[in-house]
Amino acid sequence: MARLQIAYIMDPLCGWCYAAAPIIDQLRAEYGDQLQWQIYLGGLMPESRILGPRFRDHILTACHRIETLTGQPFGAGFTALIQDPDSALDSRPASIAIRELILQGDMEKTLDYIKRLQSHHYRDGCTLTEPDILLGAAEGLLDDTDKLKFLLETPATWDKEIEALFLQGRNMLTAAEGQGFPTLAIKYRGRYQKLGHERYYDHPDQLVTELAAVVAEVAAQPEPKEGPETKEAPAASE
Repeated sequence: MARLQIAYIMDPLCGWCYAAAPIIDQLRAEYGDQLQWQIYLGGLMPESRILGPRFRDHILTACHRIETLTGQPFGAGFTALIQDPDSALDSRPASIAIRELILQGDMEKTLDYIKRLQSHHYRDGCTLTEPDILLGAAEGLLDDTDKLKFLLETPATWDKEIEALFLQGRNMLTAAEGQGFPTLAIKYRGRYQKLGHERYYDHPDQLVTELAAVVAEVAAQPEPKEGPETKEAPAASE
């Protein structure tokens, strides 16, 4: 059975990716292994950034809108984090951690890990820069944490580690004709086509329904044999 390829271009510190989590959950629950997930990271904050007053207000306003639209809760810890004038956010550590899950080759575990990180950040108020938090969230998901532990404890390596990762994510964003994070796109009839997921934040089930015919069409096709020319490398493998 062939599977519908679906690219998820995201950043662990993107509030709208957290807003889209119920959409991701429903797609996974409804279609299971009929979908072949590809996860790309774009680097919303490619370096440590202290939040200025305008940016803090922008984030809190967006969070209120997200909570109203989707029901996704933002905890008191997150509000305190954003209101703290000394808080700094950095996409690199969490993105490096997600990459290790991607390279392990199990996209379901990778999506589970992303969900855990979003809970730590948006509910508990963690910055997602602490090695203990990132390693703890990988428990039961990442088979070998030694490399991740080394990378997280060696900040001098972060820029080199994520340069190709974020470039790959931005290239995929362009290929999918996305405007930002998150972007969801399906590979259908030979090309990536962006899903207008933003129309479904308040009704994720409608996107699930609209994809039914496409998923069934792809599933009815024979699965292509993997070979040197047809096998796709997993996202973030370079």
